[in-house]
Amino acid sequence: MKIANFPAIGILLLAGTALSTAAAPKTLNPVRVPARLMDEEPFRFNGVVKNDDARGSGFCAWSAKTFFSAAHVVFDDASGKWGEPPFWVSKANSITLDDSKSIQSRGYYRWTNYSEIVALDGNNGDAFGRDVILGFSFNRLIQGKPAILNLKGVSDLKKPIRTLITGYPAENDYLGVPIKGFFLHKTGPGVTPYKTYSDKALEATLVSTGGGNSGGPVWTQNKELGWTAAGVLVGGLPSEATVYAFSGDINALTRAVAPVIMVGQPDSISVDKVSASSRFFPYNRAKVIPDGVPKWTDFPIVVEGFELGETVKKVKLSFRIKTKHQGDLQVILSGPGGFATLIHNEQGAGKDNLILVDKDVSEFFTDIDPKGKWILRVQDRLKGDIATLETILLEIAAEGTAVVAP
Repeated sequence: MKIANFPAIGILLLAGTALSTAAAPKTLNPVRVPARLMDEEPFRFNGVVKNDDARGSGFCAWSAKTFFSAAHVVFDDASGKWGEPPFWVSKANSITLDDSKSIQSRGYYRWTNYSEIVALDGNNGDAFGRDVILGFSFNRLIQGKPAILNLKGVSDLKKPIRTLITGYPAENDYLGVPIKGFFLHKTGPGVTPYKTYSDKALEATLVSTGGGNSGGPVWTQNKELGWTAAGVLVGGLPSEATVYAFSGDINALTRAVAPVIMVGQPDSISVDKVSASSRFFPYNRAKVIPDGVPKWTDFPIVVEGFELGETVKKVKLSFRIKTKHQGDLQVILSGPGGFATLIHNEQGAGKDNLILVDKDVSEFFTDIDPKGKWILRVQDRLKGDIATLETILLEIAAEGTAVVAP
């Protein structure tokens, strides 16, 4: 597993300088948050963001079902591909993570041009100004209200106000000390104004953290609202930190995810310059299946919104058919290009209702173009009772290779 390290930026300000052992360092360094404060704000909003390939930090904000993190936590710049939706672990505070407390996120929204920028310029510079994701789940990620977004982060972080960085570093770059396990740390609070680095990326000196803290929040303090999330930590070196600062632009991400986390089945939408690793395509028109007729009834689902060149990475299927005899039914899922798989073949005999939840059928559709017509085909082969298809939900995750400079 890779720890989401910060891309190297700037110049090590203290290189070649002897620090006096008597003088306290001016740089703000990460220190462990006491366990007794884990339920307090802003610490209760923090979580570990982790998949099989990488570890980073994140924070639950805007909705109790969403978290922000850095894009480079889930993007592999070597292959130009996006990783699996990561797990979220709230309020981790131990050497190892408790898997029973992990929540599988269902996808994440990001800026569509982030991968192109990385391919052209590497994971630094202009990429920092797009280095953010908004992950989502169908379950609450934390108890209580989520963190409040500061959409004036770009301007507020440039002011001499109190700021604080939190997260789960695996090392302290400034002190050169490894940090074992998953313990929440804080850098600050302190008054250290940030300066523009590139686009929405801001840089501050005399603020240090470490690999693994990528995706952690930078907080600003508000008299009425308390600590508000003003941005995402995306890069740094000892005594340097770079953040993706929030502005009104972040509303594009929240607009994209809003239909997905609403009560009931989500719609799939496409917001300009925003894409997701998973999209959800519902079919909610109830229809009776002809009783005892050996003929397929088709339920078409039009899949769109994926980027040019993306191919299927994962397909999950959910549906509900109301029936008195599962054994009467056959069900097939077909995708674009003639690819198909048999989902149900008259099993279950006289059991009521055929209900499928998140059945993974990825192996039958991997690497095909997801865009086009997908069809759930159903037939009721024996007379005697009526079967009604009530809902379908098709989840598709895709991946693509970043554009390479000529």
